[in-house]
Amino acid sequence: MEEKKSPRYIRGKYSEGQKESTAKYQAKAYDDIKMRVTKGKKYDLQVHAESQGESLNGFLNRAVNETIERDNLSNNNLFFNAP
Repeated sequence: MEEKKSPRYIRGKYSEGQKESTAKYQAKAYDDIKMRVTKGKKYDLQVHAESQGESLNGFLNRAVNETIERDNLSNNNLFFNAP
């Protein structure tokens, strides 16, 4: 009888190898920033992001980039260009 190999992805579960690969890639490609907000504010941010068709992370990145761009224009400070 032939031994069956388990698939790499089963119903929302990841293999240990996938978890390690993802963690390795994220550590290489991204910086993490922890943000604290008052109770209930996270929900408000999520609802707003969803209403704009964005993830919470996408919304926060857009908000930061737009604020930096606006601040640079108002201060004639062009030292940092938001991606």
